[in-house]
This record gives sequence, C-alpha cells and structure tokens, in this order.
Amino acid sequence: MGPDYQPIARRRPILLPSPTRQAYLPISSHHQPSIHVQPDSFVIVFYFTETGERLAKPQIISGVRGQAFKFTVHQFDDYYISRIENYHGYFVYPRAIIQLIYAQQPAAPVIVFHFDENHHLLTPPEYLVGQLGQHYETHFLDSQLYRVQHVTTNQVGHFSEQTQIVTYSYRPRVIRWANRYLTGFVRLTMPVTSYREPGKAALAQQLPTNTIWRVYQKVQTTDRQTWYDLGGQWIATDHTERVEYYQQPKQQVIAAPLFQQAAVIPGSRRAVVDFIPQRSLRTWTQPYGDAANYLQHGQIVNIIHGLILSNNSVWYELEDHTWLEEHYLRLLSAGHDFTSPIKRLQ
Repeated sequence: MGPDYQPIARRRPILLPSPTRQAYLPISSHHQPSIHVQPDSFVIVFYFTETGERLAKPQIISGVRGQAFKFTVHQFDDYYISRIENYHGYFVYPRAIIQLIYAQQPAAPVIVFHFDENHHLLTPPEYLVGQLGQHYETHFLDSQLYRVQHVTTNQVGHFSEQTQIVTYSYRPRVIRWANRYLTGFVRLTMPVTSYREPGKAALAQQLPTNTIWRVYQKVQTTDRQTWYDLGGQWIATDHTERVEYYQQPKQQVIAAPLFQQAAVIPGSRRAVVDFIPQRSLRTWTQPYGDAANYLQHGQIVNIIHGLILSNNSVWYELEDHTWLEEHYLRLLSAGHDFTSPIKRLQ
C-alpha cells in the first residue's frame, strides 16, 4: 500500500450540486443514468394582421433558458411582414410572446370619372386606394343639376393588381327625355337663335333662313320645349322642317402639287421652330397645301423626313404629318440619325 492510501471509511466523498443549489449529493460509484432535462422556458409565436385578425394558429416552442431557438415565419397570400414585436432568439424568460404582424399588399387604384353628356368632367377624378382583395364602393354625385344616366358595372368591387376605371354618365335634370344618335337633316324656315345648351345663354349669331343642318339628337326639357342638337349648338324645333333626302356636298379633290419632288432627305431628327418670339406659325397638309396646325416659336418638333422640290425649296414632314418649310426650322444636332445620303429622284 502506498503512502497516499486511505481506508474506505476515511475517503472524502465527491460532491455534486443539488437541484436546489443548497446541498451537495455524493456521486454514485456506478454509471450515471441519462438525465432528461425538463424545459423551463416557453415562447408563444402569434401571427396577426395589423387589424388584429389571426392568420394562423400560434406556434409554441419550449426549451431551457439560455438555449437558442427558431420559429416559423409563415407566408400568406396578399400579405407581407410589416414588423416583429418582442423578437429574440434565445430562451430568456419562463414565458414570452413574439408577435409577427402582417400588412396587406397595396393594390392598384380605382379611378372614378363623372361625365356629362358631352363627355365633360363634372368634378376632378376620384382616386380610391386600398389593399389587395379589399372591398370598394363608389357613389354618384349628389347634384341638383344632373342625374345619373349610366354607370359601368364595376361601381362596386374589390381592389386588384390592375387599375380599374368606373365611369358615371349624367344628364341635366332639365332634360325629360332624349333621342340620341339621329342621322336626319332639318331646314330653317326663318332666322333662328342658337344656344350653347338648351335654354341657356344665346349665342351671338343667328342661323340664316333656308340653311340645312345635320341633327345629332333631339331632347325635351321639363318645360315641354323640344330642342335639336346641331353639333355643339342647340336650336328650338319651332321654326324647322325635316328634310327627307339631302346629299351633302362632295369633298373637293386635292389639286396636284405645284412643284414636283426632286430629292428625298432621309432619316429623322429634331428641330426648333424659328419664327417670331411669342407668335405662332402655321403648318401645312403638304408642301404648298392647305393650312393645318399652329406651332409656337421655340417649340421642339420631330422631323420624319424632308423633300427638295423642283423649285429648290426644302420642306420637312413633322411627326403629326404636317409640313413646314426649312426657313422656319433650326435643326438640332443630328448625331447619328442621318446615316443615308440624300436620294435624288429620277
């Protein structure tokens, strides 16, 4: 026996801490059995919308304090995670709550228009916004001058990924009934006063006797007066007579151009109208043709191509298919637009 030998009765026991941390237990000389650790911490994960609606069953996670854990992040159609409340990744408290808050995806707007019979806006367009799948409802105008004549079928619906247009059409309350889309003609039996709208302010010039006018619609107002729409102006039906057959004058054949084309200037480029400051300039339907539109001095235009005529004048065709002579255009830098030479015509 060595000098360090001690009798069994005198051996010092090896002590382990007790669960209460206040006493020590002797270790057994036999093999320790596996110890099952009881969880002492719980985390409950909730899934809510911003309005408090529950999207899924809560997830309950248990473990030992100080241990890391992971929870499930659910994905829901038309929703995205806007925030996570009380987020943590370790068991810290005996009981804890984590809340995942979901917001609905924003949807495309619903645009509401209110038009009169002439397709003029009665009010600025309304823009309705909401979330995908959310219910929307539109309303007609509460007007003493107009009443609803027609509305599109989507006046009530749900927001979607596509922009939706809702259109309300109104008729003046002064109109009792209307026959629209007429195709006949009337002759005036005496000078007639015309109006911008039935019964409203009269226009300055009277329409002369024996002139023939196309009728687009006929209406009756609340005072039992009937009116013809002549296309932008109205007359009472009192001094008119129907024309059974009327052949409108044929359009004049456009005369041949004064000068023949001598060459084509290919390619497109931009130019600035160079005329007189604060003055407008006419464009033409063709070189030396009829008057078309107006352009302002300094306005930038796009040129499709150019022509050189047999009198050596140069004309450019603009993107609206009207023409302007080169003297009134200042060409901007061509860059690489003009890559082809001028083509002389045979």
